[in-house]
Amino acid sequence: MRTHVAVVGLGYIGLPLSLALCERGETVIGVDVDERKVDELRRGVTHVMEPYRGESLESILRRHLASGRFTATTSLAEAAERADTFIVTVGLPVSGEVVEKTPLLACINDLGRVLTAGDLVLIRSTLVPGMMERDIIPRLASASGLVPGRDFHVAYAPERVAEGRAMEEFQTLDVVVAGLTDACARRAVDVLKRLTDGQFHKTSLRVAELSKVVENAQRDVNIALAHELKAVAEQHGVDVYELIRMANTHPRVRLLEPNIGVGGFCIPNAYAYLAASLTSEEHIPLFSLARQINLLAPHRAARQLDETLHRVGKRLSGARVALLGLGMKDGSNDIRQSPAIHFADILAERGASVAAFDPTVEPYFPFQAASLEDCLADADAVAIAAWQEAFDTAPWPHLLARCQHPLVVFDLKRRLVPSLKQAQWQIQGNSHLPYIALPAPHASAERDCAVEMVP
Repeated sequence: MRTHVAVVGLGYIGLPLSLALCERGETVIGVDVDERKVDELRRGVTHVMEPYRGESLESILRRHLASGRFTATTSLAEAAERADTFIVTVGLPVSGEVVEKTPLLACINDLGRVLTAGDLVLIRSTLVPGMMERDIIPRLASASGLVPGRDFHVAYAPERVAEGRAMEEFQTLDVVVAGLTDACARRAVDVLKRLTDGQFHKTSLRVAELSKVVENAQRDVNIALAHELKAVAEQHGVDVYELIRMANTHPRVRLLEPNIGVGGFCIPNAYAYLAASLTSEEHIPLFSLARQINLLAPHRAARQLDETLHRVGKRLSGARVALLGLGMKDGSNDIRQSPAIHFADILAERGASVAAFDPTVEPYFPFQAASLEDCLADADAVAIAAWQEAFDTAPWPHLLARCQHPLVVFDLKRRLVPSLKQAQWQIQGNSHLPYIALPAPHASAERDCAVEMVP
């Protein structure tokens, strides 16, 4: 009897979803076209960082491999021998503003060929609104020779989790769900109830598709507002973080904080998905402008770094810049559309010599250093793009004392400066302006230097 769940696509969403299902007692067959990834998973190896209740995702993977609750394969036909539920998490890459539908549609065609009567196809990928009715359901019907909604069930329930919290949020967040028919929606809810304690909100396919894209686009707009507020605060000579903190004391205000950009697979792609669903006569300038503002954030950061280097008699061109963190956000090793990578490219284009270190990111780029010490050696500037847990315990005063001085520190994360203060580096000025850390009287060798800080 086929009672297992097949999760199709084993990336940053599909693998945590699979293991969250296993945590709930389900038996899951993971399917992915990447043979190398499947081979690694079978050996209990994954580079996806998703800690859950103090346990790494790799440890959870090995536990469920040993119990037999999780297996991995490249064959949909093999999965179909044991599964009657197929949850699809294959994404839609974006190049510029062009959405690449081919990987997902190829998966749908392959899936249709192995469907049998009574199966459920549950799409959890973020879609261009309209794809369920226009692309996915017709392809499933054509490839299977079955009638959707009568012979098999089709539903859509977009995932809404944040990387780093996916294992928990798959089991706790509310779910928006839509089916081709009421029976399809009920079947999807029956499956998802085994996964989550959240509430279910039934709606139409088109609203469900739009809701996920709008959630991400709204986040993009809010981050763009934070970046604009940073420019406003600088013009007024005030601390942007204090400004945001004060505004957020109002119960109806929830401003985010600025950074060097927006990365990952979800938020940066939302505008492209939304725009692709509209006719050429329709325009959504607010979403478009927000995307452009966030794309420019790394450029503005590079310009500010250059200006600060000038103040201490240096130039960005020819300077050695130590870049810390390459993930698309703090605590992540996902480098898809990472603003840190974009920032590194911009610095290099402006003539800087970039050395980057991130203990969670496998060696991939030629500018990656083998260690934090190697990254910081002889640096003229230190830029923090993404904060990783390993940085919490680094001996910063000792490491920074071995950089070139005066040293510029670009610390949007506001994590390094407190460490320097605790080590009794003298900090002059306010956090909203570039400020200088000067040697204290009778300073030790590790503190006997001047540091220009950029918050």
